[in-house]
Amino acid sequence: MSAESFETAIPILPSRSIDEQLDFYQALGFEVTYRQAKPNLYACVRHRIVELHFFVLKQLDPANSYSMCYVHVPDVDAVYKEFSENLKKKYRKVLTKGLPRISKPSDLMEDRRFNLIDPAGNRLLIGTKHTAIKLIVEETSKFASAFETSYRLMYAKDEPADAAKVLDHVLPKAEEASATLRYRAYVLRADIAVSMEEWAIAGTYVQEANRMTLSDTELGEVAEQFEKVKELRDAIERKERS
Repeated sequence: MSAESFETAIPILPSRSIDEQLDFYQALGFEVTYRQAKPNLYACVRHRIVELHFFVLKQLDPANSYSMCYVHVPDVDAVYKEFSENLKKKYRKVLTKGLPRISKPSDLMEDRRFNLIDPAGNRLLIGTKHTAIKLIVEETSKFASAFETSYRLMYAKDEPADAAKVLDHVLPKAEEASATLRYRAYVLRADIAVSMEEWAIAGTYVQEANRMTLSDTELGEVAEQFEKVKELRDAIERKERS
């Protein structure tokens, strides 16, 4: 068998409703390339980054779906921008809660990625590989280990409740961590809270981060989190005004 036979893999994913799936993926910018009514419902969609096929599984529970696939792309931020803008046109907002939903891109050790969960609960992990391993934290301590676990639960697994439990266990001892790690932990906990719509908790940890005094060197190390604090503060203020 030639090597060319291994160049393309096409996920075949379950759905409760073909119409529901196609409506969502067309909103993202996918093209419907095939639809079959008999002998069974089946459909195909295609985008420049991936082709997906769907079949109907009537007993499917989207909230407990385990179906997923990883999609490698050259520029994950460009794909996220395209998808989120298309979702705004269709739904008048970026869907960040419930099903379907999309998360913002985040840096993990292996890649920078975002999660796309469709109406059937299928999870697409869309990412761009780093040219070199990127450590989440460079410290070795119980606090650092908990932070890394919480970070992965939040951004790789999309499990904010579990991420909160892990981080809350060590936050009372935050003073034992370095200033930059402590700052990152406060920002992570605030982001987790916003994702769960726990606005009071989010506000508390944004305030904790803002109260910290960091050197220029330390600010450079947490530049991404510093910008994240601004986003979180804006989200909290929008919620307070609504």
